[in-house]
Amino acid sequence: MTLQRVRACPRRRLLACGLLCACLALPGVAADVLDDPDAWLESDADLQSLAVNEGALEFLTEQPERRVLHTRNWLTISAASLMSGWVELRQCQGNLDPVDRVEIVYRYQAMRNLQVLSARGVGSARIVNDAVQMTQVGADAEVCIAAEVRVLRPAGDGRFVLQSGPFHRRFLDGYYPVRLDYRVSFPPGLLVLENIQPPGQPGFEVETDAGGVRIEALFEGRLTIRLVLRRAALSRLLPY
Repeated sequence: MTLQRVRACPRRRLLACGLLCACLALPGVAADVLDDPDAWLESDADLQSLAVNEGALEFLTEQPERRVLHTRNWLTISAASLMSGWVELRQCQGNLDPVDRVEIVYRYQAMRNLQVLSARGVGSARIVNDAVQMTQVGADAEVCIAAEVRVLRPAGDGRFVLQSGPFHRRFLDGYYPVRLDYRVSFPPGLLVLENIQPPGQPGFEVETDAGGVRIEALFEGRLTIRLVLRRAALSRLLPY
């Protein structure tokens, strides 16, 4: 595969697709952009030295030696969410690549009240439309945001679908490792988890209780998480 540098890249971007994000920077990057304006590498040799996943989902059981984007996501479903579809989102992006400037762009069909909760190891962080723009990003930087997203869909017969993703870290036609901590919470007695895809397996650990779901995943490729929830029995909602 032959790559060509085209021009200097004024700002690097992390694209947040679904509940996350495609982190486009890789270890040792320089401010160059290739044919894809949202992608870059320091040199052809850097890219060729990495095994390239072309998009097939592969769960990993060992931490890769190179830098791995760490994304933590918390979704909170309330009783009002069942009527409106809006849920609360908290998200932290950590283990970012050190760069002068970076932009995290959120691509939801419906999103509101986006705000920066905290930023560590960066010169500045501000909201511009549906994006977080940061400057002077350090090696151990982390940024956390809050928002409301309309991602809960009714599926009939008292059921709801919450679909997140695809989560991925992409450069050109290659996909690179992501560490994902994904949580969905709701009041006990409000909902019951009926199904989750993909199912739990090595590299995709699932824990459930009466108040929600927690998933810890380490993977390459494109990961979509689909939860099917149903209303709890009426008797469980009554105070006796």
